[in-house]
Amino acid sequence: MDIATGVEAYVGALALTALASLLLGAFVATRARALPGGVLLAMFLAGVAAWSAAQAVPALIGPAAAPFTTILIALSPLPAAAFVHLVFAFALCGALRPVALVSYAVATFATLIGLIFGVGEVVPWHGFPGMFVPSPAGWSVLGVAAALSVAGHLRLAQTWREQQGLHKRQAGAMFVSSLIGLVALTGFAFPALGLEWYPWPILLLPLYSVALVYGILRHRFMAVNLWARRGLVWLMLVALAGAASAAIATLPLALAGRPAGLFGTWFAMAVALAIGILILAPLKRLADRIVFPGGRVSETDIAIWRDRLAEAIDVEELERFANDLLARRLAMPAGEEGPAITVAGDMAALIGWDDAPPATRHLAERFAALVGEAARRLAAAARLVDAERERQQQARLVELGQLAATVAHDLRNPLGIVKMAATGAPADVRAEIGEQVARMDHLVADILDYSRAWTVRPEPVRLTELVGHAGVEADVPDDLMVMADRRAIARVLANLIDNGRALGSRVAVIAKPGPAVTLDVCDDGPGVPPEIADSLFRPFVSRRQGGTGLGLAIVQRIMEAHGGSVTLAQRPGWSTCFRLTFGDPR
Repeated sequence: MDIATGVEAYVGALALTALASLLLGAFVATRARALPGGVLLAMFLAGVAAWSAAQAVPALIGPAAAPFTTILIALSPLPAAAFVHLVFAFALCGALRPVALVSYAVATFATLIGLIFGVGEVVPWHGFPGMFVPSPAGWSVLGVAAALSVAGHLRLAQTWREQQGLHKRQAGAMFVSSLIGLVALTGFAFPALGLEWYPWPILLLPLYSVALVYGILRHRFMAVNLWARRGLVWLMLVALAGAASAAIATLPLALAGRPAGLFGTWFAMAVALAIGILILAPLKRLADRIVFPGGRVSETDIAIWRDRLAEAIDVEELERFANDLLARRLAMPAGEEGPAITVAGDMAALIGWDDAPPATRHLAERFAALVGEAARRLAAAARLVDAERERQQQARLVELGQLAATVAHDLRNPLGIVKMAATGAPADVRAEIGEQVARMDHLVADILDYSRAWTVRPEPVRLTELVGHAGVEADVPDDLMVMADRRAIARVLANLIDNGRALGSRVAVIAKPGPAVTLDVCDDGPGVPPEIADSLFRPFVSRRQGGTGLGLAIVQRIMEAHGGSVTLAQRPGWSTCFRLTFGDPR
C-alpha cells in the first residue's frame, strides 16, 4: 500500500472517531445527563476521543507530539474505570460502590505511575512520521486499562447471559459495540510489538460510535430515541466517510491516480462530503428502517384502521377490534396472553409493550393514538345519545304531566258528586267512600301541584318559625334566615316530614348556616332502596307503600323554583336524610 495513503486513512479514521465520540459525549452530557449512567457514558466517550487524538497527532507531526500523546496515554486508565462503573451500574450490581471505588483507585494509581515515570515515546515507524511505543511503565499503565476493560466486558457478558427481555438485548448491544472498539485497538500494538504490518484494525474504529448509538437507539439503553435517531443519521454519514477513507487506502488507484498533496487530499474529502450530502435523504429513510424495521405505517394503513375502528359500537367492541387488528399486523398468536391495548372511557393505553423492539412499539403507539381517537368519538356519541334520551324522557314527562293535569282536573267534579251521593249511605260505607275519595282528591291535588308552573315570591323567612310548628326534633339557629316563599317551603317541609313519619319513629330537622344555607330532614326509617336512589326525585317513584310518587318530585320543583336543590345526604345516626340547599340568607 502507498504509505501516504495509509497515513491519511489512519489519521482520517482516528479523527472521525474522536469527532464522533466528542459530539456523542456532548449530546449525552447536555441531553441525557440526568438519566442513569449518562455522566459515566459521557466520561467514557471523552476518553475514547482523547485516546484517538493521542494516537492521531504523532502520525501528523512525528516525535514532536510526544508530550501531548504521553500525557493522554497516561490518563487512559481513567476512562476504562468509568467504563467499569458504567457497566456495573447498568447490571444493577449490589457491590457497585466498592467496585467503582476500587476501579477508580487502581486507575488513578496507574495514571500517577505513568505521569511520574513516563509511558513511552513517539518514534517513526513503517513510513509513519510517528507512532507511540510504550515503555515498561507504559505497558503497566496500558495493562491496567486493558484489565479494567476486560472486567467490564466480562460483567457485560454475564449480564447478557443472566438477564431476559430488554435488559438482555441492551447488554448485548453494549458488548458488541465495545468489542468492535477492542478489536480496533489491537492495531495500536503493532509498532510496540515490532510488527511491520499496516494497522488495519484501526480503520474499524469509526464503526464503534455507530454501533454504540445504534445500541442506544435500538434497545433504549437511554431514553433519547428522538435525538439518538438524528445522531444515528449523522453517524451513518460519518461511517460512510470512514468507509470512503478506507476505500482510498485499499483501492489500487492505479488507473485513477491517488490524490497527491494538500489540494488532492482536500479535493477527495470535498467529494466525499458532497456524496454524503446527496445521499442524506436516502440515509434518513434507511435510519428509519433500522430503528423501526417493518414498522412503517402508510396513510392507507391509517385510513383502513380508522374505518375499521369506527365500526365499533361500544368500548368493549372497540378494544376487541383494536387488539385483533394489531395482532394481525404484527403476526402475534391469537388467544395468548401478551401485549395488548386497553380502552377505558375515552383513553387508550398500551399494556405489556415495554420489552417490544422499537419498530413494534412505534407502530403500537401510532395505532393506540388512532384507538384513542375512536374511543373519544364513541364517548362523544354516547354523551349525545344520553342527552337525547334525557330530552325525550323529559318531553314524555311533560306530556304525561299535562295529560295527568287534564285528567285530574276532570276528576274533581265526579269525586265531589260521589262524595255527596254517599251522604245517605250507612255510616261504615260512607266512611269507606269518604276515605277513598279523600285519597283520590289528594292524588289529584299532587298531580295538579306537580304539573303547574311554580312561581315563588321570596321573602325573609325565619326557619325556626316553619320548623317549630312541625312537632319534630329541631336543631336550627334562632336567627337563621333564608329568602324563600313561605307557603312553598312549608309545603316542602310538610312533604318531607310526612314521609319520614310514615317510615320511621323519629324525624329531625337540622340546619347549617353558611354561604348556602342547608336544611336536612332526617328519619330513622328503612332508608332508600339502592335501586331507586338515582330516580327518587322523578314523578311516580316512591319509597313507601301506597305513596303517590309525586311528593319528592314536587319538593324538587319547588326548590328549583327557589334556585336551590334537594338531594340525598348522609348523617351519622340517621338512615335517610334529604338536604335542602338555599341561596345566601338576607
